[in-house]
Amino acid sequence: MRVLMMTAASISIGLLGACDNSAKSGSLIGAGTGALAGQAIGGNTEGTLIGAGVGALGGYLVGNEMDKDRAQKQRQQEANSPVYQNNAESQRLRAENERLRLQAENERLRRQLEDD
Repeated sequence: MRVLMMTAASISIGLLGACDNSAKSGSLIGAGTGALAGQAIGGNTEGTLIGAGVGALGGYLVGNEMDKDRAQKQRQQEANSPVYQNNAESQRLRAENERLRLQAENERLRRQLEDD
């Protein structure tokens, strides 16, 4: 049983490298930790599986909140960034320029129709 648990822990640790966010990492870490705790407390396969499930769920919830927090901080940094602000102003100016161009084109066409 000890060999099985060590193998499962090694595989879980190896899979952490493939995780691209904290929710996935948290699930794996929680499942591994929960499985070890379930085995230690229950001393049987049922306890191990229950511990792994509860640990995976808890790890996912914590990791997901970490991902949300990280995304919010990144949005705040972008909003306060001079580059982001410059891009937003450039987009506003391009939209205003396009509006004025269309207005001038409409006026030209209106005059052309009046002259014909």
